[in-house]
Order: sequence, then structure tokens, then C-alpha cells
Amino acid sequence: MKNPLIYYAVIALGVIALAVGVYYLTLANLPHDFHAVRAYGGLGGGIVLILIGIVGIVMARPRTAK
Repeated sequence: MKNPLIYYAVIALGVIALAVGVYYLTLANLPHDFHAVRAYGGLGGGIVLILIGIVGIVMARPRTAK
């Protein structure tokens, strides 16, 4: 795909997922850790989304003429 705006949106979703993962991770340290699995899922999902966005932006960049 040639539209890099989609990949910027994927990176933004990844940052939001990371923020939610960190928030749940801080809640997991409380005496009742209901959000421990969600925290690691959010962190992992955020990292994957950010990597997909970065790779997509690099791949969508037009090639230079030789």
C-alpha cells in the first residue's frame, strides 16, 4: 500500500496499547491482580503494532531512481 497514513495510525494504536499495558501493569501490583494478563497482552500487542507501522512506512517509501 502506498498510503503511509495507515501506518501512522497503526503506530498510534500501538502507542495507545502500550499506555494501556503500562496502566494495567501498575494496577497488577495492587493486592488483587486482575489485570496481570491484560498488561502483558497490551505491552506485547503495542510493540507488535509499532513494529508493523515502522516496517510499513519503510516499505511504502518510494524507491529512488538510479
